[in-house]
Amino acid sequence: MFAELAAITSALSAINSTIATFKEGKANAQDAAALLGKFGSTAQKLDDWERKKKLKRPLTPKEAMDLSIKRREIKAVENKIKDHLMMMGMSDVWRDAERIRKESEKQHQQYLKDIHKKRKERQRKLKERATAIFIICSLIFIGWCGWFVYEAIQERRLDSAKQRLEQAKERQRNLRKCGRYKC
Repeated sequence: MFAELAAITSALSAINSTIATFKEGKANAQDAAALLGKFGSTAQKLDDWERKKKLKRPLTPKEAMDLSIKRREIKAVENKIKDHLMMMGMSDVWRDAERIRKESEKQHQQYLKDIHKKRKERQRKLKERATAIFIICSLIFIGWCGWFVYEAIQERRLDSAKQRLEQAKERQRNLRKCGRYKC
């Protein structure tokens, strides 16, 4: 996590140094496009980092603060680039880059919303499945307990019947021996 943020920070400092050399020399549209490309890849790295973290879990307060700080740094660099391009008369390059960046941000926000919806849907499905498994296991357990109780009752009846039969046989033997039920 910190390595990725450090890479983003170093990329931003590289962009700042490029802007400084951009000021000194006579830059052309190709140099401006290269600078915007570097800037776009840095912003994309930050978006990828955010996406990767949010896929796993919500951001911690420290991660959210780091993200906010990096976004502010990117905004400052963006303003510097805009100022230089406007001063050099390349406002059309800036407008195109800005339009593309806004579309990209819109797609990124939509992607994060889709991830959130998918996560909620996955959690709902997991909860439904867990409930179904619990109900099925409960029914199986209740059925097994009912079968166990039924078998215990049947065994008790059988033992009771055997005991009555033995008592009846004992009485018959006693009646034959001494003429009474108990001898």
